[in-house]
Amino acid sequence: MTSNRARGVAAVVALGAAIAIGPAVGAGARPQVALRPTIAYATNGGQVVPIDTATNKPGLPITSGLNTQGIAITPDGSTIYAANSFSGTVTPIDTATNTAGTPIDLTGSGPASGPDGVAITPDGKTAYVVDEKNATVVPIDTATNTLGTPIPTGGDSPREIAITPDGKTAYVPNYLDDSVTPIDLATGTAGPKIHVGAEPVGIAIAPNGRRAYVVGIAEVDIIDTATNTLKPGILDGGDENSPGASIAITPDGSMAYVARFYDNSIVPINLVTRAVGTPFPTRHLPTGIAITPDGKTAYVAFGVNPGKVSPIDLATGVTGKLIKVNGFADSIAITPDQAPIAHFTVDRAGPGDPTAFDASTSAAVTSPIVSYHWTFGDGASATTTTPTTTHTYAAPGNYRVVLVVTDAVGTSTKQVFTGQTVTHNGGPSARAARRVSIFG
Repeated sequence: MTSNRARGVAAVVALGAAIAIGPAVGAGARPQVALRPTIAYATNGGQVVPIDTATNKPGLPITSGLNTQGIAITPDGSTIYAANSFSGTVTPIDTATNTAGTPIDLTGSGPASGPDGVAITPDGKTAYVVDEKNATVVPIDTATNTLGTPIPTGGDSPREIAITPDGKTAYVPNYLDDSVTPIDLATGTAGPKIHVGAEPVGIAIAPNGRRAYVVGIAEVDIIDTATNTLKPGILDGGDENSPGASIAITPDGSMAYVARFYDNSIVPINLVTRAVGTPFPTRHLPTGIAITPDGKTAYVAFGVNPGKVSPIDLATGVTGKLIKVNGFADSIAITPDQAPIAHFTVDRAGPGDPTAFDASTSAAVTSPIVSYHWTFGDGASATTTTPTTTHTYAAPGNYRVVLVVTDAVGTSTKQVFTGQTVTHNGGPSARAARRVSIFG
C-alpha cells in the first residue's frame, strides 16, 4: 500500500468496499445482506471526503482534525482511523454514517505529538499510528480506542508504516536518516535499522508478505522481510528533484504504482520483471494513491489547494475527471471488498440419478458472485458461473459437500493485504459445507 510525506507529500493507500459480515452459513434461512458501494476516502487538511467510485461524486466532508495526514480502514470496512498531525489526535470515523467519533488524544504518548501514517493489522484489532515528532509508533486498540505503549523507532522523522500480511511485523521508513525500522508487533520492540536510499517515505508490502517496497529519491528499495536485508532496488526514473510520495501495489501483487510528487507523474513498475513503464502524467502534484480491489483503477490525491482527486485507468494510464475535495488533498484509502456469504440447498436423488444443488441463496456483500466451486465429497468437483448444478453419485453413502463462492472482484476465503488497509477481506463466510446422504 502506500505511504505519506508529511506537510505536502503524503499518502496512505489501500484498496475496496466493505461492511461487517457474520459467520459462515451452511443451511437455514437466506442471509440478509445489503450491497455496499466501494468508497474512496481522501483527506483534505482538516476533513475526510468520501467519494463513491461508481459515480466519482464526493459526499459531504467529515471533520476530522487539524492537518489530517494518514488514514486507514478496518478490514470489515466499518471504521476509518484518521491521524491529525497538528492536533495530536486520531479520529475514528463510522463509515456507515460517515460521522466522526471522539478524537483519540495522543499527547499522552509524548510531548508535542505529531501523528502521521496509519496502518491497521489484518485482524482489525489494532491501529498503529506513526508519531513523527516523538519518533514512536503508537498502538490503538480498535475495540476500545485506547492507547497502548508507544514503541520507539530509533529513527529520525518516521512518517509512514506498513504491516506484513501475517500481522507480525511493521516497517517504518525514517525520512531524515535514510533507514527503515522493523518492529516486532508481538513484543512491541524495534529491530536494527535497515539502511536504504535517500529520503524514504512511501512503503507497501507484497500480498505474499515476502517483500517490502520503499519509495525514496530515484528508486524503490526492496527489503526481504524474512531476513530484513536489502535486495537490489528498482530505479524508477526519479531524481533529486522528484522524490516519491507514496506507493500502491495491485491486489495480485504484479504491479506497483509510485506517486512522484514534484514531476507530476505516476510510475508503473512490473514487480515480476522489474521493468519500469512509461510514467502516467498527472495534472497536479500527486501525494497519495490507492488502488481499487479489482486492480483496475487508481485514485490519486493531489497536493494542491483546493484539493483534488482523480481516478486513473491503470490499463491505459488515462486520468479521469478531477474530483474537488477542497483543502489540501493528501492521503487516500479505499474500503475493502468483503467476502460473499455461501449458502446452498440440496434436492437429493438415489445412486445413478442426478442430485441437484442450488446456491441461489448465497449472498453477495460488496460485489456480485461470479464463481461457485463445488466439491461433492466423492472425489469429484466442479466450478460453475451459475448457482445451480447437478452431480450423480455412483453409490449410496454420506458425502460431505463443500461450496466456495467468489465475487466479481475476486474476494473469497483469502484475505489480501498490502500494508495499511486490507483490499479483499476474504474469510470463512465464503465457504459452506453440509453432509448429503444418498440412499440406495
